[in-house]
Formats: sequence, C-alpha cells, structure tokens
Amino acid sequence: MKTPTRFPIFNYNTFASTLVTDTKTLEIKLRNKFISLETLFELESILAWCASHPEIQSIYFTVYGEEFIQGIAENDLKSYDHDKIKKIYSKISTISQSFFCLPQTIVMDLKNGTKGIGVEIALAADIRISAKNATFTLDHLSLGLTPSCGMFSFLSPYINQNVMRSLLLSGSEFNVTTMNMLGGYCDTNMVPGHLLKQIFAQAPVARMQAKCGILSDNFTHDINPKIEVEKKIFNATVATSDYTQTNPFMTHTEFKEKLQQEG
Repeated sequence: MKTPTRFPIFNYNTFASTLVTDTKTLEIKLRNKFISLETLFELESILAWCASHPEIQSIYFTVYGEEFIQGIAENDLKSYDHDKIKKIYSKISTISQSFFCLPQTIVMDLKNGTKGIGVEIALAADIRISAKNATFTLDHLSLGLTPSCGMFSFLSPYINQNVMRSLLLSGSEFNVTTMNMLGGYCDTNMVPGHLLKQIFAQAPVARMQAKCGILSDNFTHDINPKIEVEKKIFNATVATSDYTQTNPFMTHTEFKEKLQQEG
C-alpha cells in the first residue's frame, strides 16, 4: 500500500492548503480567480505560519480552473469605498513583499495567464511556470487605477522598465515571450511536481542563503520611500473614484478643481 504524501492542513474558505510531505511543499490552491479581502486575510495568516516553519521548503501557488489571478471581480471593485480599496491594495503589497523575505522558494503556476494585480503578484514569486499559450495584461489604467503592489517600488529592480512602460501605458495583451522580456520569466515546459522535487533535492541552508543573497540589496531602508511614493500615486488615483466608473473617467481639469475644493 502506497504511503500518503498529501495532507490537508488548516481550514480556509478561499483556498485549499495541503502539505506535500515528499517534497516538503505547502500547496495553496485558490478557489476563486478573483481576489477578495477575505482571501488576503487568510493568505496573511498562512504566510505568517510559513515564516516560522522554515522546514517547509517550497510554497506552490495555483488555482482551481485554468486562469490564475484575474484581479478583483468588477462588481466588487465598483462597490468599494476609498478606504476599502486602499486597504485591499495595501495588503496585496505587503503579501507580495513577504514573498521576498520568506525562507521558502515561492512557485506560482500562472496556468493560462493573469492580469493586473495578478501580474504584480506573479512578479514577486521566485519561480513562475505557465502554459505556452498563456496571456497577460497590465489592465490597471482601464480600471481607473495605477499599480500599487510593487511595480513602482520593490519590484522595479527586477523588471525591464521600458517594457513595463509600454505594456502599462498601452494596456495591450501580451504573451509569454513578452512576459519574459518584462522580467517575469515563465518556464512553459516544467511539470510542477518535478520542479518541486528539484527544489527539495537542494540543501536547505544553501537554498535559503542563496535567496537571501539575491534579494539582500533591494529590501533595505531605501525602498520605503519608494513604497510611500507608490502609495501616494495610487491614493491620488483612487480620489477620482474612476475605479467605480466604466467611462467617461474624470478629466485632469475636473481633478484639479476637486483638489482645490478639498484643499
């Protein structure tokens, strides 16, 4: 009789969490492709647990279905007040930052693609895998928002700024080749189970020290002002309430008048 290697752990509403003992992997499988505040609270909880359990060697993020994170559901997004939308994006930023600091190797299976904040979350992973025909979109601006989960701050050393500028300002859909050019290298040939076994075969101390060495220069006190600037840009965008609209959005003149009235 074959010994079981997969054991459900904890009881969360928004994702299934499973310990895979033969690779010392924590698998987090999202039940919904859209992000909610509940998802973020639960992720914060399990990632805090991971921080104190370095014996777990990898965290594997995936999702039920064929699409990775597709942002926030449109109806939910349009119903949020300013404080709630700021809180959600601030939590996503904090979670993304934690991926750099956790002792585990973070693997994300992007499947057929992701968009918006999903791309930012994916860029914070250590390793990305996807389908060969996966597609991606930086659709922030069409939603009346700006990136605020690291693209203007802690992710910037890892991405090609010229490619990001073109993709963000055009809002064009792009493929795996362009994602690789952006700096979010995706392996389209790797089988998740095989990859996790490769990570497990590494010396744990060497693996953690290597991750620390790769990231050590970028998470210093110098990054905090950049994160604050990113927040200010996002908060100014939220003040227009454009994210609650479809079109037309607030004009620059209207925005200046609004600021004068509030100032």
